[in-house]
Amino acid sequence: MSGSPMYTTVAFNNARRAELEAARRRRAEERRRRREEHRQRRLAAGIRAADVRRDTLTARLGELADMSRGLPQQAQVTAARNQVVDLRRPTDEAGLRRIGRELRGAERRADELTVAVSRELSRQEQGRAVELAVAPLRGLADGQQFDPVGHRTIASLVDETRRRAGDPRGFADLHQRLGEAVGAHLETVRDRQAHLLRLATETDELAAQLVDVLADAAAAGVQVAEESALRAELTGLRHEASSGNVDRWERRVAGLRDRVEAVTEATDERLDQLDRMALIVEAASAALPAAGLRVVPDSLAERADSVVFVAERADGSPVEMTVYAGDTDGNRLEYRTDGSDIVVENTVDGVISRCDLTEELLERFHTELADQGVAADGLHWEGKPGQPRPPAVEALRRPGHDDRSRS
Repeated sequence: MSGSPMYTTVAFNNARRAELEAARRRRAEERRRRREEHRQRRLAAGIRAADVRRDTLTARLGELADMSRGLPQQAQVTAARNQVVDLRRPTDEAGLRRIGRELRGAERRADELTVAVSRELSRQEQGRAVELAVAPLRGLADGQQFDPVGHRTIASLVDETRRRAGDPRGFADLHQRLGEAVGAHLETVRDRQAHLLRLATETDELAAQLVDVLADAAAAGVQVAEESALRAELTGLRHEASSGNVDRWERRVAGLRDRVEAVTEATDERLDQLDRMALIVEAASAALPAAGLRVVPDSLAERADSVVFVAERADGSPVEMTVYAGDTDGNRLEYRTDGSDIVVENTVDGVISRCDLTEELLERFHTELADQGVAADGLHWEGKPGQPRPPAVEALRRPGHDDRSRS
């Protein structure tokens, strides 16, 4: 094949552009479908967690109601329990956020009532008063990890308060401090848990987005250079849930988000490029026979940035065709021949090379290609200055167009 290829830049008509847009929409719709399935699974898990949280709080308020029998706070505790029982079960993300706020408010109310009942009992039964003061901590996960100072403070106050049993004034002061410490500890831990839940949700969403992009790339045979590193980073993010280092997890989530977005954009550009190359190959395969060329079976080969196939003229001479798809306006077809019909002439303007037979054939091909929705901008010759040979349709309309030799 000649080392100096002829080429043309091609553009798609409206129908072909619509095909490309339809392919983009199909990819987007498939991703939306997968993400919706993932969202529904996450929503179901959130609803189950809210159910458990509500049931736990209901049971806690039921115990508090039993302990407050005969005390001034009993009616308030019963009302609070009934409000929790009557909370509407969520059916969507908005409902999940709503019940999250409602449960947080109900938990705070339960904490307040626990303190009130505990203080009332401290005047009657000091041992039960201490137990009730720390009752909200039962079932509290990660208290020591998320608030170690508060956890140690409470343990110390419990010991000291029990030692002061029988000292009305000393016990009352310590019991109040214990209740305040428990309340502060609960707020700190629950805030930390809510923050971690948000980070876990963001990590989960990033994982779903990355899996979607990698699946699209794999289906198209596209290699993602950062795939191993991204999967490793995702694994590391999931381990952050147990590390307790929220600031580091936050930074890693932000960093991964930027990288996933960049990979998504690059992958989509590559998939779009492959679609354009496939469309050009399809149109060329349909146009070549009408132009007197035959596609050589099994000659198609995919390369990193192009697709190559071979066509034959009627005399069996091969024409290697390479399809490049750059940006939206950079689609290009290159032609290489064996040079058998290249003529070199010395003229007053210098040496002129012509390849009339092949050029006429390719111009007929361009005419047929236009009928397939892919328009060529004329025939150029790599490395040779001067105007390109005009598209064949235009040339046929121009009298005396024998000045199309290449220089």
